[in-house]
Amino acid sequence: MSSRDLASGHWPSADTCDGSDDVPDLHWTAGPSGTVSYALQLFDPDAPNDGFTHWMLVNEPADFRAPMPGTGVSGKNDFGHEGYEGPCPPKGSTHRYVFTVYAVDTTLRLNVLYDHADFQRTLKGHVLGQASLTATYSR
Repeated sequence: MSSRDLASGHWPSADTCDGSDDVPDLHWTAGPSGTVSYALQLFDPDAPNDGFTHWMLVNEPADFRAPMPGTGVSGKNDFGHEGYEGPCPPKGSTHRYVFTVYAVDTTLRLNVLYDHADFQRTLKGHVLGQASLTATYSR
């Protein structure tokens, strides 16, 4: 997994709660043979209570190498909203944010607004491979 926006290892403020909160540029290489779809997650492992989910997206087509607007099925992030919400650590702190792409052997059956537990449970036994990218953001 790679990103021009995150190549320095630090998150640009434009793609956070301090900016337009857009998904940064993300790319991945083709998954292993048998990949039917991709699932993506943005997770903050430094947040209290075992971390914070900022984004989950499932059922990105196997021929995609980047997330595309209007595709896949978004889950409910830990802000309580559907879709992507970027880094927003408490002021005066630095957090790590981990993007993970999963190569999946099926189309995942999840309802709109699924939560992190649903996401993890549904992925179990279907992940053929995965890649991650970590970047920090400070406020």
